[in-house]
Amino acid sequence: MPMKKLFTLLLLGLTCAFTAKAQDDFPLQFAYSDGTIIPDGTVLTLDDAEEDIFGDVQIPSGLFVKNTSGSEVRGGATYVIRSIPGGTFQTCFPSNCTQQTRPGEYTTQSDVLAAGELKNMQTEWFPGDKEGTAVVTYQLLTFKQNVITKKWNKDKEGPTVTLSFVYGTSDGIASIQGSKGKIQDESYLDMLGRTVRMPRQGLYVKRTVLSDGTVVTRKVAAK
Repeated sequence: MPMKKLFTLLLLGLTCAFTAKAQDDFPLQFAYSDGTIIPDGTVLTLDDAEEDIFGDVQIPSGLFVKNTSGSEVRGGATYVIRSIPGGTFQTCFPSNCTQQTRPGEYTTQSDVLAAGELKNMQTEWFPGDKEGTAVVTYQLLTFKQNVITKKWNKDKEGPTVTLSFVYGTSDGIASIQGSKGKIQDESYLDMLGRTVRMPRQGLYVKRTVLSDGTVVTRKVAAK
């Protein structure tokens, strides 16, 4: 192999490793309700529709943000609505609730998360009477105050997670598989984050690895 090509491959490998390490060290991380960290780049398939207190159908993300550092962090997020067949996408992170009905890129306001805080993002899709899949990619941010204007501006970009809300479709993974690749491996995590090959009765997170490296997770109930 030519030395120039070998050097390029080594440089790319080091860059990818550095990026992954940087995301692991980022003070804000996506997490489940029990505090288990969701790996950067995870795709979550969400198809558990329920009624809210007003009788409207919603599909909650179940997504939390954890401040893994030992000090308070001012954070927020950008999110890209890649597709939405109808209804309303709502997110209340980090503080104020906002609603969107069209594809596009949006940035939340910023707020402080205390050291070790696990904050519910209160993020869901209200599909209304529209069946299909709404896809939203989130990226966590930290904010830094401008010493002159005193305004809080975006500072650093952190991990990402993609939410695939599925309504009226029986196979959520199939919709992702068609564009991402074939299923390569499947495993289950219990609510303590332990890997289980043969789930028994209870709630689990099913982890599906596709051939291109994409990881899809979804909550399932074993009976």
